[in-house]
Amino acid sequence: MKIKIGYLGPDPVTFGYLAAKKFFNGIEDAEFISYHSHSEIISAVGKMEVDYGVVAIENVIDGIIAETVQCTEDEAGRRGLYICGEVAVPIELYCLRKADDLTPPKKILTHDSVTRQCRKFISKLQNEGAMLEITNSTAEAAQKAGQNSEIAVIASEEAAKKYGLRKVVPESVADIANNKTRFWVLSKSYAKRTGKDKTCFLVNLEQTQSGALWKTIGFFAKRNINLLIIYSNPIPGKHWEYTFLIELVGHIDDNNMEEAWEELRNSGLITGRPHFLGSYPDTTSGI
Repeated sequence: MKIKIGYLGPDPVTFGYLAAKKFFNGIEDAEFISYHSHSEIISAVGKMEVDYGVVAIENVIDGIIAETVQCTEDEAGRRGLYICGEVAVPIELYCLRKADDLTPPKKILTHDSVTRQCRKFISKLQNEGAMLEITNSTAEAAQKAGQNSEIAVIASEEAAKKYGLRKVVPESVADIANNKTRFWVLSKSYAKRTGKDKTCFLVNLEQTQSGALWKTIGFFAKRNINLLIIYSNPIPGKHWEYTFLIELVGHIDDNNMEEAWEELRNSGLITGRPHFLGSYPDTTSGI
């Protein structure tokens, strides 16, 4: 029986596909299934249409991918899923067009996160009259550019080869060199303890309590658990209220992590139901 893996498509030229192939390298019975958005991938994992889903969570330029956090929180509460792995891939972004037309493009298409990774170059094209249009993926943008010479896209070199596009400039158009994106691997269960792990929680804090966030972090700090990320994600329909994504060093089965989590749950600082999002091997720290 094949292992089904969801990735952001439409074709196997996206960075999501490269991340999926890297993580599941060597598994011969893997079947890679494309989806149009991260929300569709996450939903597919929750509904068990696929065994795993690979979704972008953090870029070194753009930061945390808000869509992924929101959709993961929604699906974890609805049907249940966990982070079971992570993988990082280098991101080389090129401006691509179909024709050798030297006139400025009328449109520039790319994924939303890429617009913030390539602000300077996109701003230059906009100043030349190009209209920016957001697509579900860089591959979708490249697919459209392959059919219209007036469109420029920012996408991968693999997309250029797939859709017969050329590089407008030879070098990457990202704002900084050494661009990378980290991906979560989602499934219906979290990973076993390895001794070099990360753990994620989602919590809503009681805003009427002074120092709630400081106290929350303190439960982990006093047990020498290192905080890697704390990210505030707006709660839909509630003004100025947030869900906090917390990523820490360690595994939920570590004694100190379990103690900190239990103390937090019983502290009165959390409103609603806290979510343990998963523990998984740390493969990206320091790269």
